[in-house]
Amino acid sequence: MTEAVPDTRWFYLCTKDDLAAPNAFVTTRVGAVPLVAQNLKGRVVAFRNVCTHRFAVIHGEASGCGPLRCPYHGWTFDADGVPVGLPFNPTDFQLDAEGRRRLALNPASLARCGRLVFVRVATEGPTLEEQLGRGLFARLAVLSEAFSRSGGPVEAGDVDEGWERFETANLRVALRPGHALRLEALPPPGADERFARTGIFLAAHTDMDRPA
Repeated sequence: MTEAVPDTRWFYLCTKDDLAAPNAFVTTRVGAVPLVAQNLKGRVVAFRNVCTHRFAVIHGEASGCGPLRCPYHGWTFDADGVPVGLPFNPTDFQLDAEGRRRLALNPASLARCGRLVFVRVATEGPTLEEQLGRGLFARLAVLSEAFSRSGGPVEAGDVDEGWERFETANLRVALRPGHALRLEALPPPGADERFARTGIFLAAHTDMDRPA
């Protein structure tokens, strides 16, 4: 049975760099609800990752780059979630502008904390800052900006006593002050391991990426 999760709960998804390119997308699942965040013509938006025609999952990959197009019948959606590309519309669907708007994708919510992107199912509810707490929200925002260079992999076992650790939402954070930040995103409840993500980020002018 899929675990019930409050729709208003925020979960870490990715960094803003992961959604910087046109048509870049990142997906996850919260409880029984698949979600997608995508860059569409410079707008980063979030929807339930389910086509409103026959309810097929639109993006099956954990991340990638491509139009917001359902693989089942080829419906393509714009940044407002409205289907704008409908093969055979004149003969099969005959949807006018209002009919298309009624079949817009169900929106989800995005929030940023510095360079970090969080997502939730509900479009209304507590802010991300309210969930994390003002102090932790501010600290994560500062850290995400201070550690902005992608680095090589650092396994959990390599994070020794020289690192500070804390957790929030589905995010495990390990910090080596002045050197590196390790973000381990656990899959939200109901999601499988392909939605787990780990990244290592370096501060400017560190020795973390120099040869030993």
